[in-house]
Amino acid sequence: MSEIRIASRYASSLLGLAEEQGKLDAVQNDMQQFKSACEGSRELVNMLKSPIVTPALKRQVLDKTFGSFQDLSKLFLQTVVRKGREAYLPMIASEYLAQYNEKKNIAKAVVTTANPINADMVAKIKKELEVKTGKTIEIETQVDASIIGGLVVRINDSLFDASIANSLKKIKKELVLN
Repeated sequence: MSEIRIASRYASSLLGLAEEQGKLDAVQNDMQQFKSACEGSRELVNMLKSPIVTPALKRQVLDKTFGSFQDLSKLFLQTVVRKGREAYLPMIASEYLAQYNEKKNIAKAVVTTANPINADMVAKIKKELEVKTGKTIEIETQVDASIIGGLVVRINDSLFDASIANSLKKIKKELVLN
């Protein structure tokens, strides 16, 4: 079975349990913290993947590291280790967050501009994107001077490129064709 299918099934099970127990948001917070910890600690990911580290030691490390998690989240982590699927935990956490966002009708948008934008502009962009998509938008901003001006918005697999660099490329292409 492929890694993404394994992660998806475990994440779906956790999502169902969390919803059943009324802990959907709390478990989402735990999985976000777990994902961040994995992104920030190569040692944690390597420990989870290591065949040398015993499952008992892995459970102990997870208990101590994530002791503040909800009981459901801690039990889930322990169960995944017991099943020998701990190497998939970072992917399971990411998949849980994706499924949670889908369930809650949340989309993440990455807005890239040539210069930093202020909070008012972020709020305006967020409002406009929410109207266009019908979803609650969480915005992450990035700065990339190479776009010269304007902005580039990426929501999942969709891209809206209103940058000056893109406009110049289009003009150049038209001039070359004519």
